[in-house]
Amino acid sequence: MCAEAVTPPLRVELRLQLAVLRAVSAWAPGGWPALRHVYHAYTGCVVALLAALVAAQGMAARHFWGDMLSVAMNACLIFTYLAAALKAVAFVTMRHFADTLVHDINRGLQEFGESYRQEKEAVYAACARQSVLLTCVHVGMGAVVHVCWLTLPATKVAACQTVECRVKEGLPALVWFPFPFTEPPFYEAVYVGVSLALFYGYILTTMLDGFFFTLIIYTAGQLRVLNLMATRLCDPEPGSKVCTDQQLQRRMAEVVQCHTHIDRCVQRLSTLLGPILLGQFLSDILTISITAFVATAAKTDSEWLFKYGSYLSAISEQLLLYCWLGHDILTESERLQESAYSSDWTAASRRLRGQLRVFLCRAHRPLRLTASKFYTISRDTFLMVRADERVFFVLRCAEAAEWRLMKQAPDLGRRNQQQTTHWTLGGCTITLMYLL
Repeated sequence: MCAEAVTPPLRVELRLQLAVLRAVSAWAPGGWPALRHVYHAYTGCVVALLAALVAAQGMAARHFWGDMLSVAMNACLIFTYLAAALKAVAFVTMRHFADTLVHDINRGLQEFGESYRQEKEAVYAACARQSVLLTCVHVGMGAVVHVCWLTLPATKVAACQTVECRVKEGLPALVWFPFPFTEPPFYEAVYVGVSLALFYGYILTTMLDGFFFTLIIYTAGQLRVLNLMATRLCDPEPGSKVCTDQQLQRRMAEVVQCHTHIDRCVQRLSTLLGPILLGQFLSDILTISITAFVATAAKTDSEWLFKYGSYLSAISEQLLLYCWLGHDILTESERLQESAYSSDWTAASRRLRGQLRVFLCRAHRPLRLTASKFYTISRDTFLMVRADERVFFVLRCAEAAEWRLMKQAPDLGRRNQQQTTHWTLGGCTITLMYLL
C-alpha cells in the first residue's frame, strides 16, 4: 500500500530575499553565539562604511558649495544613503518583530481556508510569483543605475588633467577627504571604497524593499482568500444539497477569526514599515523636487541629466511599488462587504443573519497600511506625493526667475538683492512646512 504524499505547509516565499540580505549583513544566521558576534561585527562595518560615504559627501558639498549641480546631486545621495543606513539599522534592531510577523502570516496561510485548499494554493502561488518578479525587477533596475554610475567615471578619468576634474568626474560619487586622494594609490583605494559603499547601499535598499513587498503581497493574498471564504459562506458541502446550521456557524467563526488575524497582521506591518516609509516619502519628495529644479535652473550636461534621470526613475519606481501594493490591501478589504453580502445568506437561520450583520459592520472599516499613521499607503498617496513635488518645483522655479530679474536690474543695488535672498529663504521655509 502506497503512503499518501504529504503536502508541504504553505509559507511566505522569502528564500531569495533572505539569502541576499544574509550576504549583505542584514539577516543574522542562527547557530553558534561566536558566529553571530562575528556577523554583528560585519553588520557594524557595513553601517560604518555607509556612514563614511555620507560624511565624505557632506564634506564635498561644503567644499563645492558654489557648484549648484554638484551640491544638488550630493544632497540626493546623502538623503538616499542615509535613509539606507537608517533602514538597515532599523531592520536589524527590529529583527525579532519581523520574525514574529512572518510567523503570523505563515500561520494564517496554513490555518484558514483549508476547505478551499486548491483555490488557496493557487492564490498563494500567484503571490509567490509576483513577489519574486517584483523583487527581481526592482533589484535589476537598481543594478542598471548602479553599473552606469560606476562605469561612467572610469571612462572619463583618463581625460582629466586637473585635480578638480578628477574629484568631480573621476569617482562614482562626489566625495572629499583631507588628504591627496586623487593621486595613486589613494585614488584606487577611494574608488574601490566608494564603489563598495554605493553597492551596499543599493543592495540593502532594494532587497529590504523586496522583503517588505513580499509581506504586503501575501497580506493582500490572505484577504483574497478571505473574500473567497465569505463568498462561499452559505454554499453546501460537496455531495449535499443544503448546508447545516452547524457548518454555517463553523464557517462564520473561521471568517471572523481570519479577518481578526489579518487585521492584526496589517497593524504589525504598519508598525514595522511606518517609520521607514515615512522617512522615505519625505526624503524622496525633497530630493526629487530639488534635483528637478536644479536640472531646469542650471546649465546641465548630458551626463548629469543621465544620472538625474536614472536616479529619478529608481526613486519613483520605489514609491510606486509601495503605493500600488499597499492599495491592494485597501481594495481587497473593501470588497469584504460585497463578498459576504453576495453569499446565499437568505437561506440561513436568523442567528447567522444577525452574525453576518455584525461582520458587515466590522468589515465596513477597511484595513489600511499606513506610514506611522501620517499617510495611507495607496495609489492616491502616490498621486498626492507627485502633486507635492510639482508644487515645490513650481515655487522654486518662480523664486529662481525672480532672482534672475533682480540680478539683471543694474539699478536695484545690493539692498534689493539681500531682500530677495530673504524672500527665497522664506519661500523655502514655507514650502517645507507645507510639505511636512
